[in-house]
Amino acid sequence: MRTAKEMVDHINAAKLIAPWYMEYAIDIAGVSRVATIDYDEHRLYFLGTLVYKIGAEFFGVRGAVSLKSDAMKFSDVGAGCEAFEMEQAPSVTYKRKDISRGLCRICNTRIEV
Repeated sequence: MRTAKEMVDHINAAKLIAPWYMEYAIDIAGVSRVATIDYDEHRLYFLGTLVYKIGAEFFGVRGAVSLKSDAMKFSDVGAGCEAFEMEQAPSVTYKRKDISRGLCRICNTRIEV
């Protein structure tokens, strides 16, 4: 099985013009896409990082992921893709606390369910 480092080297050597071209330019057997992160909006296109998993390792490919004009091609962006190794980082999220039991925030009276 290939490693993330080997995939990064192959992708960077291929000089891709868009991240999803990877599927056509190199052998991606055993590789699965897990996320698209770090969107960056430009006037005519969106940049993003496609995150892939191979075995227990991760790598990313950053480049133009979407165009804003039908008349434009990915080659018009003028910047190629960059591949790099990545690591999984757990994240924390927050949600509103359930107040069905407790005090009303407005009138400070006890709420019964």
